[in-house]
Amino acid sequence: MNANKFWNLATSTLFAYRRYIQAGLTLCAGLGLSAIASSVAYNWEYKSMQAELQDRLDKIATDIQRDVSGNLEIIRAAGAFYSVVDGVNKPEIKTFVGSALYRHPSLKAIAWLPRVSDSPQFLTEEIDLGLDLTANRLALEKGAKRQEITATDRQKNLSHNQASIFVFMPIFSQISAGNTAALPTNLTTQEPQNLKGFTLGVLLIDALVKSALQETKLNFVNVYLQDAMAPESDKFLAFYEAKTKRIITDENIKNKLAMGERAYCPDGSSCTRILNIENRRWLLQLRLTPEYITPLKFWRSLTVLILGTILTLVATLYLMSLLTYTEKIEKIAAERTAKSQQLEQTLQELQQTQSQLIQQEKMSSLGLLVAGVAHEVNNPISFIYGNIHHASEYTRDLFELVKLYQKNYLSPPSEISEYLKNIDLDFLSKDLPQLLSSMKIGAERIVEIVKSLRNFSRLDESEMKPVNIHEGIDSTLLILQSRLKATADRPAIEIVKNYSHLPLVECYAGQLNQVFMNILANAIDALESYNLDRGPKAAKANPMAIAITTEYSSPDKIIVQISDNGPGMAENVKKLLFDPFFTTKPVGKGTGLGLSISYKIIVEKHKGTLRCDSTPGLGTEFSIEIPLRQEVRQAVPFVSRKISEAA
Repeated sequence: MNANKFWNLATSTLFAYRRYIQAGLTLCAGLGLSAIASSVAYNWEYKSMQAELQDRLDKIATDIQRDVSGNLEIIRAAGAFYSVVDGVNKPEIKTFVGSALYRHPSLKAIAWLPRVSDSPQFLTEEIDLGLDLTANRLALEKGAKRQEITATDRQKNLSHNQASIFVFMPIFSQISAGNTAALPTNLTTQEPQNLKGFTLGVLLIDALVKSALQETKLNFVNVYLQDAMAPESDKFLAFYEAKTKRIITDENIKNKLAMGERAYCPDGSSCTRILNIENRRWLLQLRLTPEYITPLKFWRSLTVLILGTILTLVATLYLMSLLTYTEKIEKIAAERTAKSQQLEQTLQELQQTQSQLIQQEKMSSLGLLVAGVAHEVNNPISFIYGNIHHASEYTRDLFELVKLYQKNYLSPPSEISEYLKNIDLDFLSKDLPQLLSSMKIGAERIVEIVKSLRNFSRLDESEMKPVNIHEGIDSTLLILQSRLKATADRPAIEIVKNYSHLPLVECYAGQLNQVFMNILANAIDALESYNLDRGPKAAKANPMAIAITTEYSSPDKIIVQISDNGPGMAENVKKLLFDPFFTTKPVGKGTGLGLSISYKIIVEKHKGTLRCDSTPGLGTEFSIEIPLRQEVRQAVPFVSRKISEAA
């Protein structure tokens, strides 16, 4: 029970707030779709940004790698000159070196370092570059041992305070002059004792970075370049600060600046590229400044979100107004429908009341007519019935007197003898008592009929009083006697009475007789129609009959069952049986009010029940159940309860 109450409460609450629920669902759906669309746009923009960063990084890395590779090729070409030419001051070498330095700004210098003693001031007396190569002895020895170009870590030019790297290319004496074009990239294996010297190249780091960045737009994107093979303290090579558009090679200045957040590229490399500088590996990385990650970068996703939110709010407000307007229309329509139904119900009840009043008036008139006829017939029949006994006595006395005359006057006159012969006195003396007896029986029958008519004429009585139910049933059967007799179209309808001993029942006798009349008349109509449809053989095998059974149901009810062996009724007909104006009879033979009025008489007037049990082909049974005593004893007008309440 509690679950049902909770369910009903939840249902009524949801129905009451259905407008807000629909609007809320619309709002949530719209905002959800807007968020999804904005997320899709954001992902697209973010991937586009990553792809853009990757393209920039690839371009910068390619440019630096190309610039470094070009410088190394020049150093190799210079090494080829130095290997075949004696003397570094020849005009051809100076022209070549000058032209190379002019065309490659990132190449600071190219010099020849001949091999001399192992003194600490290695080569410083032979070249005037302001360089101390003592710290690079390890790189020189490594290059000579591996016989390949060797690059150093970050160096600082003391004269110009510029960060740079040194590139050493070992030159061996076995290389023939005039064969520079065939000089291999990696020098052939030579003995260290054949080392002639080194070709030195000085690469400016800031110039390399500047050359790679001059055609690349880096708005709010920093560039960080470091030597992956150097010790941790010497890894830094260069830093490009996008905000000031300057290239910083001084680590002390770089440490005071914000590096920026790590960027991510679609390839998952954190926007990092590895540059191969001969024996060294440089790491190039993009760093994003706080100004780069701004809402303006994602204006498309923000626009989608704002437009979706606005459209959702507009749609929600429109839906709310539409639902409010619809609710008003539904309320007005419901009110009009309720009024229309109320008027229709009132009209229907008025029609029912009118029909019931007409029916009651007819039955009342019939009762008055029957009562009047019974009264008029009762007086003369009372005279006849009351005097038959005396007439019989008088006739007997007269016949006794005639017998005495015949005994004492044996020879009566011829006139008397002739008259006695004409009247056949012997036959008259025998037949006249029988005639008077038949008249007495007929008079008694008429008295019974008059009594039944007077009993049925209780229709005009409105007082509730105890009556004998059996007398009402018998009087109704007497009224319908002519319809029960055999006709040319059908045999007689048999009445089977199964009466139990019943006490007097407190009821409206006339109205109860009307119920019996309606049910019995309908049963007779059904049997007559059924008899025509089934044929004479079936009628002879199963004669038509109506059974009336009464039963006392303790402690305070009586049951009257009226059944027939007619065609029965289908379920859809049974459902409409007690509805006003419903009838299965042809037009003109039924009003559809008999059973409806009977139902109201039993249920509303007598607080009982009227049921119908029927199966097609097995007949129909009406069961009337009413209490022995009624709570209301005063007279009640025959008007529907619904009509009384409506009035």
